[in-house]
Amino acid sequence: MCTFWVGDGDAKELVPAHKLVLMHASDVFEAMFRFDATKEQGENANCPSAVEVPDVEAAEFKVMLSFIYTDDLSEVNGENAMAVLYAAKKYNITGLVGPSLQIPISELHNVFFAYAYACLFELEDFSGQCLRYICQNAAKLFESDDFLQIDQKMLSGLLESDLLLFSDEFQIWKANGIECSSENRRSVLGPALFKIRFPNIHEEDFSKGVVPFGVLTMEEVYGIYQYNSHPYLYLRVPDELLYALKFPSHGRIFDWNTAKGNRRGTLALEIGKLSKFAGGKVGSHRFSKAVHINGVLWQIGAQIRQNSEGKANYLGFYLWYDASKEGEGHWRNEYSATFRIVWQKSKAANSTGTLSDRVINNTKNWLGFHLFITFAELMDPSKGFYNKEEDKVTLAIDVTVK
Repeated sequence: MCTFWVGDGDAKELVPAHKLVLMHASDVFEAMFRFDATKEQGENANCPSAVEVPDVEAAEFKVMLSFIYTDDLSEVNGENAMAVLYAAKKYNITGLVGPSLQIPISELHNVFFAYAYACLFELEDFSGQCLRYICQNAAKLFESDDFLQIDQKMLSGLLESDLLLFSDEFQIWKANGIECSSENRRSVLGPALFKIRFPNIHEEDFSKGVVPFGVLTMEEVYGIYQYNSHPYLYLRVPDELLYALKFPSHGRIFDWNTAKGNRRGTLALEIGKLSKFAGGKVGSHRFSKAVHINGVLWQIGAQIRQNSEGKANYLGFYLWYDASKEGEGHWRNEYSATFRIVWQKSKAANSTGTLSDRVINNTKNWLGFHLFITFAELMDPSKGFYNKEEDKVTLAIDVTVK
C-alpha cells in the first residue's frame, strides 16, 4: 500500500492506493515507487512517508484512481474535467486524457482555464476549440468573473484575434472594470493594453468612457484623435506625424445579432516594386490583407488593365468581399466606398472614386473601377502619388456599411 497527501491547506486529504496497481497503470508511478533494496530494510520500512500532491484536489485525484481501478468515467464532468485532465497528464494516464477532452466546451466550468491547460499541454485541436468558443461568445464571457482571472499573456493573445465577436470595441474596454485606479488598470493590463483597438471606438465613447480614467497618456490620446481626424496620413508618412498611433486600428468581425448602426473601416494596399508591376502582364494582380467590417470580409484588389484600344496600361481598382454566410440563402448589405490613392506629397491632388449606396449580396463578390488611372499618370512625379525612391504607391478604400 501507499498513501498520498492530496490537496493543499485545509482541503488536504490522505488517500490510500495500491502500489502495484498504480505502477501497472503508469510509468510515472512506476518510477516514483522504484526503490533501493537496501533502503527497504531501513528503519522506516514499515512506515513509509506519504507522497505529497499539493497541485491536485482530492476529489479529482479520486476520480483518476477510480478510472485506474475500474475504468469508471462516470464522475468526469464539466466541473472537474480540466482538473482531471491535469492529473491524467501529470501521471501519464493516457486513457483518461481523451474522455476529459470530450466534455462539450459549453459545459466546462471555466473555458479560460481549459484554454490555458490546452496551451500548456500543447493540445492543438482542443485549444482551437476553446479559442473558437471564446471568440464566438466573447461579449458574454468578457463580462464574467472568470475573465478577470486570466493572465496578461492570455489576454494579449485574445485581444490580438480578429475573430472576437464584439459589436463595439468599447465593450472590450469596459470588460476590464472601471473601479481600478488608472495606474493599477494600466499595470493589470500590461502589454494587453496595446492590443485594444482604441481607434475603432466611437469618438464620443472614447472621449467620455476612456480618456477621463487617465489610463492612456496624453500622447497616446492625441495619437488616436489625430488618427481619427486624418487616417490617410498614417498610411502615407506615419513616422513623420506629431503623435504616433500606438494601437492597432484594423477592424474585428462583429456579432451578427447585436451590432447596430453603421460600421466603417479603412483598407490599405501598398504596392511595392510598382515599376515592375506596371510593366507586367495584363491581368496581373495584387491583394491587400483582408479586414472584417460588419461581418463581411473585405479586401482591396489591384489589377493591370488595358483600354479598348490596348494602347495604355491602367490600374484596375476593386473592392472584393466575401459576403457568404452559412445558413443564409440571400441577404443584403448597403454600403458606400471611397477609393483613394494615398498622396505622397502634402499638396498633391487626391485621385478618388466613390461608390455610394450600393447593395451587396452573396451572389457577387467585387465592385470597382476597371480603368481607375493610367500607370503613366500614377507614376507621374507631378501628381504626388508615386514614391519614386521606394518605388511604391499606396491604395486605400474607406468603407461604410449600413
